[in-house]
Amino acid sequence: MKTKATYGKWGLIQLEYLENHNTELFNSLIANAELISYLNEIDKQARNLWDTIMEQLEQKPPTPTPPQGTMEWVQHMNGLRAIAD
Repeated sequence: MKTKATYGKWGLIQLEYLENHNTELFNSLIANAELISYLNEIDKQARNLWDTIMEQLEQKPPTPTPPQGTMEWVQHMNGLRAIAD
């Protein structure tokens, strides 16, 4: 059964790393037909960590409320996303 690729940004970053810096693991995952499952799991873990980091960052500095300062809120959230990335 073929695993469906559902990974996103973080899975792609890991794939690039494996191809360029850890070819032994990359080749092993391909040989055992585990690459897609591995990348899906890495992406899932990274997204969960990113969500946790964003929640923590949103609590620290005062976050502007969207109705009062929409542009300020967007700028603030973009800054937090840049930190989390």
